[in-house]
Amino acid sequence: MDLARFDPNPVTFRGQASSPAAVVDWEGQTQIAPFGLLQRAQVKRVRQLRYATIIFLVLAVIGAPAAFFVIRELSRDPVFAELDELNLPEWAARNPTDGAVGSRWCINECRSRQRTWESARGPDETNRAFVGKLRDAGWVEWDIPDCQAEGVDGIETCWQRDEYVLDLWVRAAVCDVKGARPTISPAPPAGKTPTAKASAKAPSAAPSEGDANGAPTTICPLAVTTIKVFNRISYDPGGGGQPGP
Repeated sequence: MDLARFDPNPVTFRGQASSPAAVVDWEGQTQIAPFGLLQRAQVKRVRQLRYATIIFLVLAVIGAPAAFFVIRELSRDPVFAELDELNLPEWAARNPTDGAVGSRWCINECRSRQRTWESARGPDETNRAFVGKLRDAGWVEWDIPDCQAEGVDGIETCWQRDEYVLDLWVRAAVCDVKGARPTISPAPPAGKTPTAKASAKAPSAAPSEGDANGAPTTICPLAVTTIKVFNRISYDPGGGGQPGP
């Protein structure tokens, strides 16, 4: 009976062994590994697979938070992150609005960033607050001829730090606010004259909103601040570097 066909990977020794007494031909002879040896090899492979699975799970658990933070930092614009850390007064940095154009890595076009705030105080005081915070953050004022655009109201200054250029523009807010219309109380029915007590309780005219003088009820900021940040290599003070009116 040929037992070699039961082993899918038979080990075959070929050649001749010679001795002074006889010559033995090993051609075509096959040695089969014992069953216990094959079983131990299978157990070893299962153990290795389990270890690999455990290591993979541990790396996945540890690496998932790290990958999350890395992806978040790569997707988060560092310039906006620095503007968040300026620690501006609450009254000077209300209702921030962001905008960006271009690529962070200057592919085809370098990115330009813009953020606009509303301020509850006037342009001069608001400008002093922003200037102080920019200096604290390491920005240096940059005196160039075309920083203040012609025909633009407000206070405009240019700053630089590392590879960035910053344009600070503080101006008075322009709001279209109308006074509230007073509400007239209805006239009494015909044939009835209001008594003095009723007249005291129901005045003939009272403003529906605002104070007795019909003051505006819409809250309008006193100043608006815009910061634009550019890469130095793409900054054009006479063109795109200036904010629009």
